[in-house]
Amino acid sequence: MPKISAPTVAEHRAMQRAALVRAGEAVLLESGLAAVTPRSVCERAGLARSSFYDYFATKDDLLVAIAIAAIEQWDAEIEQELTGAEPGLGELRRFIDATMEMTAAGKHAIAGALSDANLSPSRLEDLMTLHDALLRPLVRVLSHLGLSESKSAVALVQGILGAGVQLVSHGVDHRAVADDVYRLITRGLTD
Repeated sequence: MPKISAPTVAEHRAMQRAALVRAGEAVLLESGLAAVTPRSVCERAGLARSSFYDYFATKDDLLVAIAIAAIEQWDAEIEQELTGAEPGLGELRRFIDATMEMTAAGKHAIAGALSDANLSPSRLEDLMTLHDALLRPLVRVLSHLGLSESKSAVALVQGILGAGVQLVSHGVDHRAVADDVYRLITRGLTD
């Protein structure tokens, strides 16, 4: 039996799986989607190649695990940023600023790197369900502004935020984009 590096086998397995997810993320961000293979991920994690299949049945399963970890981290950071924000426009401003700052810091890079993944339909559906959970903070912010009942308002604001994320991802200053996004959402195209 191999040595375990945690108090219990379950904790050891969780640590090994987390190491594979971190290694997969690193390979994905450094070398792209095609470079994410069981061999490259296990080498990066310092594990035997056969270990991959103890934790993930397929590459899709690893990619979804990487995406889930990134989504959960993003969600936690947004929630932290919104802590203590005054409900209403102040909360909306903080949400927009945090979204653009986090994008500028590269925290949206996983989404871009995974966008070309040809995931199986069931795995893609799992991922989309979790991605939809990212809308919860936005829905809460909009509810404080009296807009939570409007599905179109949520979708339109999400679209504007998505366009802002794309701009920041392509090198536009995140502060300027945040200002434009906030102005567009709160005042429209004209004052």
